[in-house]
Parts: sequence; C-alpha cells; structure tokens
Amino acid sequence: MDTASLVIGIIAAIAGFIPCINFFVILPAIAGLILGIISFRKKREEELPSGTALAGIILNALPLLLMTAFLLLAIVTGDAYSINDMTIR
Repeated sequence: MDTASLVIGIIAAIAGFIPCINFFVILPAIAGLILGIISFRKKREEELPSGTALAGIILNALPLLLMTAFLLLAIVTGDAYSINDMTIR
C-alpha cells in the first residue's frame, strides 16, 4: 500500500500544478493519503521502515493543500467574478 500511495502522490503532485486538470486531482490525492496513513501506521506497529509511506503522505497532502489555498484565494479576492471583465467584447 505504501508504493501505491507513493505513485498516486507523485502523479497527484505533478498534476496538481497543471491549471486545467488540478481540480481532478482531489479524489486520487485523498485516496493516496488514506493509503499512506494506513500503511504508515502498520509499518510503525511492526517497527519496519516507513519512509515510502511517509513520502506518499507528503506527496498526497501537497496537492490538497494547494487546492485549498487556491479555493481560499478565489473566495477572498473574488476573482471568480472578475472573469467577465477579462473577456473580449
């Protein structure tokens, strides 16, 4: 599960910075984050190395934090409504 979390995290982290598809990253990033947390807990209980699971958690949290920041920025600044002013008339 830690490898799956890491792979999903790498894809989500890269796709999270692409403007057109960054909102489609939310569900896979949540799934990868859950997989990483479960794997991290199991590895800690068995006292095995948990670096891959931790990297998956970090890489899946990155796009989620980025999307939250973008959403808060859009709400605070109101840029969603200024798109009409930018269109060519």
